Amino acid sequence: MKKIWQIITALKNAIGNLLFIAFIVFVIVALVGQESESIPASAVMIVDPEGVIVEQLRSIDPIEEFLRGEESDNAETLGRDLMDAIQLAETDDRIKAIALDLSKLQGTTLNQYDDIGNALDSFKDSGKPVFAYGTGYTQSQYYLASFADTIYIDKQSLPVMGGVFLQGFGAYPLYLKSALDKLQVSVHVLKAGIYKDAAETFLRDDMSDESRESTQEVIDFLWDSYLSKITRHRNISAEAITSYINNYATLLDQTENGPAELALELGLIDGLVTSAEWRSEMQAISGESGDTFEHVVYRSYLRSMRLPIAEPNPAADKIAVITAKGTILDGEQPAGEVGGDTIAKLIRTARNSKNVKAIVLRVDSPGGSAAASELIRTELVAAQESGKPVVASMGGYAASGGYWISSTANKIFASETTITGSIGVFTIFPTFERSLDYLGVHSDGIGTTSLSGAMNNFKEINPVFKRVLQNSVNQTYNKFLALVSEGRGLSIEEADSVAQGRVWSGSRALEHGLIDGIGDVNIAIESAAVLAGLTDYDVVYMEKELSARELFLRQVLQSAVSILPPVQTGLFPAIPAELKTLTQMVRSPSIYLQCTNCKITF
Repeated sequence: MKKIWQIITALKNAIGNLLFIAFIVFVIVALVGQESESIPASAVMIVDPEGVIVEQLRSIDPIEEFLRGEESDNAETLGRDLMDAIQLAETDDRIKAIALDLSKLQGTTLNQYDDIGNALDSFKDSGKPVFAYGTGYTQSQYYLASFADTIYIDKQSLPVMGGVFLQGFGAYPLYLKSALDKLQVSVHVLKAGIYKDAAETFLRDDMSDESRESTQEVIDFLWDSYLSKITRHRNISAEAITSYINNYATLLDQTENGPAELALELGLIDGLVTSAEWRSEMQAISGESGDTFEHVVYRSYLRSMRLPIAEPNPAADKIAVITAKGTILDGEQPAGEVGGDTIAKLIRTARNSKNVKAIVLRVDSPGGSAAASELIRTELVAAQESGKPVVASMGGYAASGGYWISSTANKIFASETTITGSIGVFTIFPTFERSLDYLGVHSDGIGTTSLSGAMNNFKEINPVFKRVLQNSVNQTYNKFLALVSEGRGLSIEEADSVAQGRVWSGSRALEHGLIDGIGDVNIAIESAAVLAGLTDYDVVYMEKELSARELFLRQVLQSAVSILPPVQTGLFPAIPAELKTLTQMVRSPSIYLQCTNCKITF
């Protein structure tokens, strides 16, 4: 019988290997057979971002992505790619216009949209039009669409949420106290900062007054910023848009032609057209191509335009841009997360390079591990001490640990809508004595000191150990204040007054001296050049390098995702990001510089 099972196992492995090889061969043949898309002499460039627009693409297993199929929420678009394509198209006589297809866009931060929008504005200033066309627009999609000269909705479409569906901004964290009480789990949270609400999810079933006050100020500012752009682009008053949202159901009841007609009446869009009318208008701009218009998708355009560009001169002076995007974690981490060791290694490489004269740290992170944050900051200080200035450039989020790693940079820049601050500290230690007691399981024993068994989660928390944890939290908070004081030229008292875990918008952070100015990554690069005394330099984006094998497999498998028919039913349902973060926190007692409630839904 044993030999039979061995034979079956061997056959199973052999068949699996053969299927995998066949899969790879199929993909390679498909790739070889693909013709590269040429750019017509006259074309409309289609800009169709998918998923979330990000500062840095996550490292995703393409096989898992394929198996998730259409239910995947992992799609991402690199914001830098969108801006590069738009900027290249601006001076390319072949590109006559841009058409925004936002149907697959899930969202991003306001500052990322503004950066792309600024590129679109520059494109329009060159005399070329920008159009948006879709079956309808979510609130997030509409913000980017508003940068277009002309916004259309397909009059033949019947989506559930058609027209322009605006909701306003909100922050709705998960709260687990009642669930934990039912499970008889005791969660011990030690924190510093009265506004530090990251651990409230374990302790409450609702938002605290302090959290509500801080969060309300931020979302009000972001919403005002959103409205100010829409009103300027569409020449509609903020009061009219607010009334549209608050009375949306009533307005729909009063119109016979549906939500798209309602959006047209208010002036949120410019017209309702059929797909044939849309194609005809584009054909008038770029010419006919079969039954559609001459066009090129921005990805193909970018691949074509980037190929002939020479590698940066290895002897030229350089400014290194290092992206810290995602939760800050200990050790080595893939792209899309901030690994303490990973980012520290990149900073050391930049510091040791004789051609790199300055470093720009692009931060898009709500924080995370205190130890990893300090490791990154220490490496940045070493670069500064070696004579290389460091400039922090804040993206959508640079809060808590994201602010820690920025705090002692020579200069800090953020957008008006950056969410930053959250200068506070906490730790979490769950115990399960009540859960076990309910099941009739108990823990007992003896030790040699007052701290013996302190890490035992199956007993009530050791009171001495609890004091130790609180002391560590207090010391880390004091360290945080000292860094802010040193880096920003504030007294400890001044730093404490704007700390306490409170979250600020970029504009308010500037008022409080937490940043030096409002500006995007290009402003930060220019500042770094001035600090380093550079007038002629290359900009290099430094990221963790993949091995040749990893690169090959990633390219082959990612291509397979786009070539093979998608799986209609996800085999690996996604775990909510909040639960992933909470799971990481409770594995062992660690000091956290994290803002878990910073993400604003819109």
